[in-house]
Amino acid sequence: MGKIILKTPDGKKVVVDIKGDVLLYDAPQNPPNTGTRFTSGTDLYAHKARSGKVYFYSYFWSMWEGTDSSYKLLTEDEAKEFILDNAGIADHVAAGIKWERVKEYFPDIDEETA
Repeated sequence: MGKIILKTPDGKKVVVDIKGDVLLYDAPQNPPNTGTRFTSGTDLYAHKARSGKVYFYSYFWSMWEGTDSSYKLLTEDEAKEFILDNAGIADHVAAGIKWERVKEYFPDIDEETA
């Protein structure tokens, strides 16, 4: 994977690179020969632009032939919700959350609000 150009809603270009950006969530994956579970997933990354602004984006991947990977810019709220949604799933899914990195961007994410 090389660098990918994503556009913000206001037309700005954001050049992301999953090899250099910060991985916040790494979806579980199995090789195709072990069954169909976890042969596709969505990872979450944070990208710091030259301007200093942080952009969050998801990366959908699949091990299935003919299925294209895709990227999508997310708002800060959408990225936080993505993490919280995955934190509430079974341990092997939640294990993909890189909590130390996540807390750098969302310091209060694991504080109870109920």
